[in-house]
Amino acid sequence: MEDALDDIRFLANSENRIRVLSALDQGTATRRQLQEETGVPRSSTARALTEAEERGWVVSEGSEYRITPHGEGMVSEIRGTIESTQGIRHLGETIKWLPEPAQALDFQNFRDARITVPTEDNPTAPFDRGLELIRVANVYRGLTQNSLPQYMKEIVDRVERDSIDFEGVIEADFVEVLREDRQRAGVWSPIVDRMWVYDGHVPVNLHVLDETVVIWLCDENHEGDDVIVKGLLETADSVVVQWAESLYAEYRDEATPLDADVLSV
Repeated sequence: MEDALDDIRFLANSENRIRVLSALDQGTATRRQLQEETGVPRSSTARALTEAEERGWVVSEGSEYRITPHGEGMVSEIRGTIESTQGIRHLGETIKWLPEPAQALDFQNFRDARITVPTEDNPTAPFDRGLELIRVANVYRGLTQNSLPQYMKEIVDRVERDSIDFEGVIEADFVEVLREDRQRAGVWSPIVDRMWVYDGHVPVNLHVLDETVVIWLCDENHEGDDVIVKGLLETADSVVVQWAESLYAEYRDEATPLDADVLSV
């Protein structure tokens, strides 16, 4: 284990080493080329290459250097660790509200995520941001436990104007909520044929809006029936988008069409 930690420390303790070896990922290069490409001083570039060559991570052929599979693997892993750490730091305390399915993703995919949380000046900031995104989206795919009335009114209006391609999956328990609220159920009437019902628990509330994924950050009690919205996370990261689309499709395949008669009973 100590040898592995020594390798990690060798890279982690020098950003210059990571820059130089990362540059070699692109192909062979001379010291001068590496210096110009990375901006690392000549002496530091030479030292990084010499030390890496001693470890068998780099080999030299004349004046050119080439990274070995060992070196390439080490640099790839340390970069991944750095990027994951950046994602964790970016999420901050909101990481504890990231729904369990999303925690299966590498945190590096959240490095550039936009996070909207309630503030003293605007306690409804996450809801406002979500509505703003829905208003400009051309395509909507939603996987949710429920839905806000103002969101549904906006969606229904846009569907009736044929300005959004919409469909969604909701929990079966929420259908019962709608049946007990005649006014709220009435709002859903124009989009019933675009909704599917999942007979089970939906562990995440998310929207796929065009090429952006929106995930609700919530704090639930142990029974899961008292949900407090802590924030809204949005990202256009391709890995997260692919994950969200796949997750939606999975639940959509196991859901059944919402029966209009159910809401009219």
